[in-house]
Amino acid sequence: MIILALALLLVAGMAGAGTFAYFSDTETSTGNTFTAGTMDLKVVDWNELTWKDGVTATWTATNMKPGDELPFLAEFVGLGRVGTITPNHLEITCDYSVIEEDPQTEADTDPNTNLNPDKMAKQLVITRFLYNGVDYLSSIQDKDGDLKKTFYDLKQAPVDNLPIPPIADGQQNFRLSVKFDENAGNDFQGDTLNLTMIFTLNQDASQ
Repeated sequence: MIILALALLLVAGMAGAGTFAYFSDTETSTGNTFTAGTMDLKVVDWNELTWKDGVTATWTATNMKPGDELPFLAEFVGLGRVGTITPNHLEITCDYSVIEEDPQTEADTDPNTNLNPDKMAKQLVITRFLYNGVDYLSSIQDKDGDLKKTFYDLKQAPVDNLPIPPIADGQQNFRLSVKFDENAGNDFQGDTLNLTMIFTLNQDASQ
């Protein structure tokens, strides 16, 4: 028993032989911050002076009939930018909806155009797509193969890789001209296409 006790004490002594209390000191680096830069597109309407994050009713037409040309010679949206990051390019596309007239026009042969707004968008032909003094109409792809450049086509395939606008003290203007196709029939009597033009600054060429 004495031999066993001595053996246990020896093992315990060996287990604690490598344990020491060393000094240490820790310091920290605080207040490190990572702040994202800014890239902000601003727009101004042709008849306004204030830069905004959005404008309304730049292009409006009433009482249209098939074949009407809408040149919109005065109307434009001015584009400028603010922020600390220089973007790579500008992209332009659109979205839309249709408002059916109320009460329903008797001659309107499609009382549900609002359920298929693409149908009316295909009747509004873009005849001028002018940005920074350059007409990019040829850049709109004819997605449905009807030999027209319409708001339907622009929605399906945005016009991309356009030059970026300047810092908002200056501006580059975007202008539209539109034609109500002469083959548009009674399906569209009294209907209103509510169009939203969408301008997007993109940071990288891959966007």
